Amino acid sequence: MKELLKSTYQFTDYQIAQLAFLAKTLLSEVSKIFIIGLFFRKELPFFLVSMLILTLLRTSTGGLHCRTYLSCLIASWFYIVFTFKVLPLIPMDPLPGIVLLIICAVIDYHIGPVTSDVHLPLTQAVAQKGRIRTVITILAIILLMCIIPENTYVFTGFWIIISHTLQLIVAKIRKKGALI
Repeated sequence: MKELLKSTYQFTDYQIAQLAFLAKTLLSEVSKIFIIGLFFRKELPFFLVSMLILTLLRTSTGGLHCRTYLSCLIASWFYIVFTFKVLPLIPMDPLPGIVLLIICAVIDYHIGPVTSDVHLPLTQAVAQKGRIRTVITILAIILLMCIIPENTYVFTGFWIIISHTLQLIVAKIRKKGALI
């Protein structure tokens, strides 16, 4: 495959290594979602919508990263179970929830994105697009909270944003030693 990419498309060794890293990363993420999804198979629509919200946030502003596949799988499982099953047991009225989400939008915009140590630094334009996507995602959940506040999907989306913001703060502190 490497020789095919070199001869047919004139890829450099570096470009081939980048493609290999991308493929490994995608397979890793998809396999984790599949494995964790097995635990939620009876609630598959709920799981998929929740993972969509979480994926939008994670791909836009990053967060905590583990060094190995197994530690990432375990941490992701605990994070998802906590966010999808435990936090929604805490009641939240829509108005204070909306205020909290606005605060999350400001925090996420200010400190995101937080990338892994192996990720190349982002350009200002890419970082800005990620921050804007995160704010738009949060605003969409705020709008849905105004329209259908009792909806399980929306309520879980609220907790996904809260937990994402908290882990983003921790990731920023771990990476830089401070929030500013």
